[in-house]
Amino acid sequence: MKHLYCDIDSTINNHWVRIQKWALPQFPGNSIHPNAFTREEIMKDEILPGALEAVKEFSKTYVIHFLTARNFPDAYNITKEWLDLHGFPYKSINVVQRSKHKPPFLMQRQCDLFIDDLSAGQERGPSYKFLYHDTIAMLNQCGIQYEVFCNNWDELVEKYCEK
Repeated sequence: MKHLYCDIDSTINNHWVRIQKWALPQFPGNSIHPNAFTREEIMKDEILPGALEAVKEFSKTYVIHFLTARNFPDAYNITKEWLDLHGFPYKSINVVQRSKHKPPFLMQRQCDLFIDDLSAGQERGPSYKFLYHDTIAMLNQCGIQYEVFCNNWDELVEKYCEK
């Protein structure tokens, strides 16, 4: 079976509401208050339209792994709790500190497809506006097949899922 690694923030959930709320000094800002990364706040994140259905569709032909850059206390357990609450299927949850740590992580595993919004700076503007160009360059350099998620799960299901 093929292996899919999928990001979480701005890929399957709308963490945008939380980030806007906690941007400092206010939105748009230059940093994010630590309260944005508490269990209470993260559990409020809503699923992006079509994300759950798409991940379930992918799970018919891919082993699902989540790979997220979450550098805050108890990130794994909070992430697991949110995924389980919403019924996402998965084999593993993998937490790294920064986006730039994702390509080296993926190089050590079987990865047939990686889906990630690859966007940064949500405290300064909308998701999908500022990309992690260094992470994208590393993905290309490593030969990892990836899709930059731009809020359209239907398009990715059509492209990658067997009918």
